[in-house]
Amino acid sequence: MSVSYQQRILAAANKIFVENGYRQADMRSIAKEAGIAVGTIYNYYPNKAVLYQAILNQQWEEFDRRIHQVVNDLSSSAREKLQRITEHLFSFVAHHMSMWREIINDPQRDEFQLLDEGHKAQQKAHNQLKEHLRRVFNEHTSEPSWIVERHILAYMAAVTHIGMLFPAETEQNINYIMSLIDNMPRLSK
Repeated sequence: MSVSYQQRILAAANKIFVENGYRQADMRSIAKEAGIAVGTIYNYYPNKAVLYQAILNQQWEEFDRRIHQVVNDLSSSAREKLQRITEHLFSFVAHHMSMWREIINDPQRDEFQLLDEGHKAQQKAHNQLKEHLRRVFNEHTSEPSWIVERHILAYMAAVTHIGMLFPAETEQNINYIMSLIDNMPRLSK
């Protein structure tokens, strides 16, 4: 069975985007990786942004589905949910470091800048994750929303930087993040 051009494009684009990130990836590199002409990509995807959106949406939907299941698990405490989310996040960061970095950074762009489909996909992923975290952080706390928002941002920053600096130390990273969570007001209850 032969692999279709679209499958080859998606596989090559996934590899290039994971290795280089959205901003640094280019259609020539993707075409070279897929073993096809650059023009062939444009038969399936009108531009890099739409191709990236397809890749990120594919990667993120699976991740988001897992996080959604964790958040909606009524038998787990907020701390247990955060530990499972942290495990999933470190796995995602380890396998999609460039994408993760852009998901975290891109929503900080100037709100007046026009966003292409790739940036919109990053923004959607960022907002979905924050909403999941907001639900868990709010589960057992009566802290004001501005404090919860800071907990979420601190958590995301810690996972990002620790995951990037110590990618091979997953268990230690999870334990460290959980110790930070345990020291957040009312979350250890």
